[in-house]
Amino acid sequence: MTMVTTHPETGRLPSTPDGSDEPDPRDADTAGDVGSGPHDAPRAGLRGVRTWRPTPRLLWGLMALFLLAAVAVSATLGRATWQQQRQTDDGAAALAAGRQIAVNFVTMDAASFDADTKRVLDGSTGAFQKEYASTLAQLKPVVTANKTVSTVERAEASLVSADEDSAKVIVGVVAPTSNASTPQPEKKTYRLRLDLVKVGDAWKVSSLDFVS
Repeated sequence: MTMVTTHPETGRLPSTPDGSDEPDPRDADTAGDVGSGPHDAPRAGLRGVRTWRPTPRLLWGLMALFLLAAVAVSATLGRATWQQQRQTDDGAAALAAGRQIAVNFVTMDAASFDADTKRVLDGSTGAFQKEYASTLAQLKPVVTANKTVSTVERAEASLVSADEDSAKVIVGVVAPTSNASTPQPEKKTYRLRLDLVKVGDAWKVSSLDFVS
C-alpha cells in the first residue's frame, strides 16, 4: 500500500519531483461549478426568456386585415379613376355636341329651310328652343325671298367647363354666305357661346349667344 503524506500546515499534496504542484481533481470540479465555458454563458443570460411566435389564428387574422385594406384601397382608386374617366367622356361628348349644334345653327339654305331649322330644334331645349321656334315664322319668308345660303367651312370648339349634366362651350365658325344680291359667297366669322344640359343621354343647347 502506498502512503501519501501531506504537509500538516497546508493540507496540500507535496510537490512533484519537477517542482510543480499536481492539480487537485476537486479544483476542477469546483471550476466546473463556477462556469462551464463560453458556450454555457449565453444560456445563463437567456434563462427564463421565452421567444414569441404568432399563432396560426393570428396570422390568418392579419392576412384577412391586409386583404380587406387592399380591397378598400383598390375600390377607392377604382372609383376615383372611373369618375375621372366619366368626367372626361362627358366633357368630350358635350364639346362634340356643342360644335355640331353651332354648325347646325349657322347652316341655312332657302331650299332646305325646314330641314335645317328642325336639326336646330332637335338639338335644343328649354328657353332657347322656345325662342328659336317663335322666330321661324318670320325668318322663313326672309330667307326664301333672299335665296340665302350659309354653309360652314370650318368650326373650332373649346370646352369652358363641364360636369355630369351641364357644360359651357365656345365655338368659332367660318361660314361662307351668299344671297340674291351677293351671289359670290362671302366668308363670315361667328363666335358663339353655348350652354348645354344633358337630357337623357343627349347634350342639348339651352342658351346660345354671339360673343365678340
